[in-house]
Amino acid sequence: MSLAVGAIAAMMLWLVPDGAVAPVRAQGAAASPKVTVIPPPDFWGAYAIWGATGADSRGHIWIGITSNDEGSDRSAHLYDFDPATTTFVDKGTVVAELARLKVRRPKEVQVKIHSKIVVGADGLQYFASMDEEGEASDGSVYPTWGGHLWRLGATGTWQHLRTTKEALIAVAAGGPYVYALGYFNHVLYQYHTKTGVMKSVAVGSAGGHVSRNFAADARGHAFVPRITRAANGSPAAALVEYDADLKELAATPLPEYFEKGNDDSHGIVGVSSGADGSSLVATGKGRLYQIVPQASGPSTITDLGWFHPRGSRYTPSIFRDDATGTIYGIAYGSNDGDRKFEWITRAADGKATAAPLTYGDKPEFPYGAVLYGSMTKDAQGRFYVVGMMNSKPVILQVTAR
Repeated sequence: MSLAVGAIAAMMLWLVPDGAVAPVRAQGAAASPKVTVIPPPDFWGAYAIWGATGADSRGHIWIGITSNDEGSDRSAHLYDFDPATTTFVDKGTVVAELARLKVRRPKEVQVKIHSKIVVGADGLQYFASMDEEGEASDGSVYPTWGGHLWRLGATGTWQHLRTTKEALIAVAAGGPYVYALGYFNHVLYQYHTKTGVMKSVAVGSAGGHVSRNFAADARGHAFVPRITRAANGSPAAALVEYDADLKELAATPLPEYFEKGNDDSHGIVGVSSGADGSSLVATGKGRLYQIVPQASGPSTITDLGWFHPRGSRYTPSIFRDDATGTIYGIAYGSNDGDRKFEWITRAADGKATAAPLTYGDKPEFPYGAVLYGSMTKDAQGRFYVVGMMNSKPVILQVTAR
């Protein structure tokens, strides 16, 4: 499995509506949101932002930027963005922090912070870094450098929590725990924010398939895709729920999961937690599922249908307005590779509309744009969408109208 941009770009072209499933109902005319293009910070090798965003208690936005520098110290950077002043502060690089803490292995590199940057029950921020060097796309060989789980202390100092042989692609917070998802085989790591105890369980994933995201709730339950293969080789996906003791509670089939093949689908991409304790997850194919915790036992998981009103579309970002029940999101607006993006507004009654997503005051994005999502909003209710364009990071601040 390679997360290189060429492979990612190719993955956006195959989505085709499934005529056997009724699309979400559309209503009225949709309004395009206001889009502000935020010039990203620059450093040697700055390349892309693959969903690595988060918000802190001050209303600042945190962003992890991937590097494609070929030097021996190539590393992802972590930035603190203040929406009030529109300024960035470089909070350090993964490799430099590994070296400072004397845990860097000789020649080790960590080019990606791919995970969200989440706030744990202790009020501190957590994220993961990873590298892909040496990995085999069929899942038979792990990345040379694997991943690391990190925490920022109260003063912003990096704290190293764990080195893993798996690349840690996603992080989620739930209850007193922070979870991290590693590939291959979807290994779920659980870190207790008060005791520091770390546990893990192998959820299971066929071949080189990697889900780009997963969910956790306030009970400390985690929800991770499991991929299996039938005797004829065809893959099947199920959303597996683990309780706080990493005991499997339920496995819910996800029939609309794979965009293309087993190893070249992104699995769960969009995730959004609501004030009511429920979670929404969107698959790369564009199917929306709702997770509702119960007083005891497994959660209730409901298939809400296609997020896009015209059926299957890649849906990397979803956001929620808790006051109105409205769900917003970014979707690839077509399947022919022209890189048009759409802003989806889904009302509480399930009716959805799609409107063009502009690039600032320009009606369309420049060629080569890839938006790989974010689920972050600031204190003013503005959403942050990130990705890559012409081999450089892109940051959008989006305001719904």
